[in-house]
Amino acid sequence: MSKQGDRDEFIATMAGEGVPVDALRKVLRYGATLQRIAELQCSSDAADRDQVPCPQKFRHNKGTECLCRDYGSFTAAAEGGGGIHGTVPRVNVQEARTEARVLALLAPFNVVPIFNGDPRGAVLKLKVPSGRTNDWGRDGVCVP
Repeated sequence: MSKQGDRDEFIATMAGEGVPVDALRKVLRYGATLQRIAELQCSSDAADRDQVPCPQKFRHNKGTECLCRDYGSFTAAAEGGGGIHGTVPRVNVQEARTEARVLALLAPFNVVPIFNGDPRGAVLKLKVPSGRTNDWGRDGVCVP
């Protein structure tokens, strides 16, 4: 199927789940952004060299409180709590912001996003209330 055909099928499927078309267009745009970021993270040394200070927030479901802990640049304090936040690749911050936007956009429709950082497959899938899937793993609806 063509790229436009995939997009049209996605919009038709998700509109049937009760998600408005304007929200779906944003999801498609965010999905393309996450795909580009995943490709940069996997194959570009330049993306890893472009470091920014840790924003000290994000990570909605990864179990840690900031990006630099995930990246390994957080330095724990020797005495008691606290610590020193380090730097992280700019694309990691962009990824976290985009994931937060997707979560906020889809929450009112009871749709749960599934983020997969591997650019060889669907980087973003949506778990819908009806349980409908179109991926091989039967996880959710793939965002083209």
